[in-house]
Amino acid sequence: MAHSEVNGQRRLLLLVDADTALHPFIQAALRRAPYAPLRHMECHPVVNADQLRNHLQRHRYHVALISLESIGHPTWPLEENAHRTMQLIREVPSDHQPPAVAMTSVGTLRHRDAVLRLGFAGYLCKPFTLSALFQELATALTLNS
Repeated sequence: MAHSEVNGQRRLLLLVDADTALHPFIQAALRRAPYAPLRHMECHPVVNADQLRNHLQRHRYHVALISLESIGHPTWPLEENAHRTMQLIREVPSDHQPPAVAMTSVGTLRHRDAVLRLGFAGYLCKPFTLSALFQELATALTLNS
């Protein structure tokens, strides 16, 4: 896992997805990102809410990419999983709360709007293109502003 430092601090991305087959795909994609800060991020993949909580307490992440279905129960409404995710992020001190990009396989404009209103910095509907992934992460990190 390649990494770079900003002001002496590693640039970290927290990837939360129960589908572990997606982890190496995302890590490989980041190495080809059009934005240098994304290419050099160290990616920490985890699979559930407990691991999300533990990693947020131990590290200071620059951005989080979170599959909402991996946080709650698969039968819970998407908004419930998104709300639970934001609760977990807000458990850490405010200066350690990374901007979060939600991933979901349930994609409607209503869901997107509800998720963004909860405080997510971005929204990806699976399957997504690499350009959409890079754009959402860059927006969350304010790389393209």
